[in-house]
Amino acid sequence: MKNLILFLFLFPCILFAQHFDTYFENKTLRLDYLHIGGAHGEKIEPVTFWQGGIWSGTREQLIEPERLGEMVLTVKDMGTENIIFTRSYSTLFGEFVTTEKAETSVGIFEECVLMPYPKGAVKYEFTVFSRSNIPTMLFEGEFNPNTTAQKPFKKEYKIMDLHIGGTAENCLDILFIPDGYAEKDKEKLQQDMQTFADYILHCAPFKEYKNKLNIRAIEGYSEESGITDPNADIFKNTLLNSSYNTIDVDRYLMCLNVWRMNEIADDAPYDAILIIANSPKYGGGGIYNFYATVNSDGEYSDYVTVHELGHSVVGLGDEYFDPASEVTVRDFYPEGIEPVEVNLTTLVDFDKKWKHLLAPDLPVPTPDTDEFNNMLGVFEGGGYVAHGVFRPWRNCTMKEKAYNGFCPVCKEGFMKMFEYYSK
Repeated sequence: MKNLILFLFLFPCILFAQHFDTYFENKTLRLDYLHIGGAHGEKIEPVTFWQGGIWSGTREQLIEPERLGEMVLTVKDMGTENIIFTRSYSTLFGEFVTTEKAETSVGIFEECVLMPYPKGAVKYEFTVFSRSNIPTMLFEGEFNPNTTAQKPFKKEYKIMDLHIGGTAENCLDILFIPDGYAEKDKEKLQQDMQTFADYILHCAPFKEYKNKLNIRAIEGYSEESGITDPNADIFKNTLLNSSYNTIDVDRYLMCLNVWRMNEIADDAPYDAILIIANSPKYGGGGIYNFYATVNSDGEYSDYVTVHELGHSVVGLGDEYFDPASEVTVRDFYPEGIEPVEVNLTTLVDFDKKWKHLLAPDLPVPTPDTDEFNNMLGVFEGGGYVAHGVFRPWRNCTMKEKAYNGFCPVCKEGFMKMFEYYSK
């Protein structure tokens, strides 16, 4: 592995210069690969290319304006070496390597990335950024649409249109995948899909951007009802085999069958996946440009839905710092490094965060007292630690179990994403 010397986000002059029709066809290319390693090293092993379906992502901002995840896929035209596409994202592997378990064991995780289908031969690179924002190139490869082995997308499931605000290429497309719903749960599945669509549509700022949002659901059934819960000695055979207790956190409900998840998702246009797990037990998770999960039944399911979409769609960070939260990751925000998450700061480079939104006479840091309720500030505590990381609001949805309570900074992050996907 070698450090990446030149990184594309340093050159904004090329960000919006590419034309979709020059380099790409209107369909999707997906690469399934394995992410292998632990705290002391990692590697990527490509496995399968898949092609088919329309490209539902942005067609104008083919090169992302900023990096919000620790992984970056860079695609270059083979002949000119021009960068023609980038995508940043985060992974469950990226969380695993910060746990104690990763110090002594090797993790093998399924991952995949999507890109528009190239018209000609391209080079592609995977780069990972450490928590200290140091880049390392993990893999370089080539893809030629005429010679590289590929498999076609295959249609398997019916699609439920829950809310259609516009065309796929001009909207943020959220796709629900139900897990743990057997055939006998058909009526519940259909009702739950609409209920969760309403959770999104009734929450700000989603409700203000309904015309830039599509919500669909896969009508897919599992062999058994319910979700695997190892700590309760419950094991289920389901569509995605989602499970609680991921990376040893009981409430962390995630899916390790990422290839199968995306193979199912191929049946519909999608920019973001939300797995709705048929379970009354509180749980969920969300990873930027990867996927999100939520349990189907419970008093907090509305909150979990939008909170986890905050992670998976916008890359928002958790603002809580309660030791009882069971978080097992360590050193997520190193001292002296500004987080990439828009709603967290270490004050190292606060000018790039929400400083422009603050009242001129506001104290920084801002006292975490009732005097500053419902006021944008710089409150200490966030990102799983009580000191050194600051959040913009006392009790945002990214901190508290509060539905429809995103602060102005988080709302601005969502609004930028809606604008990004609508171009």
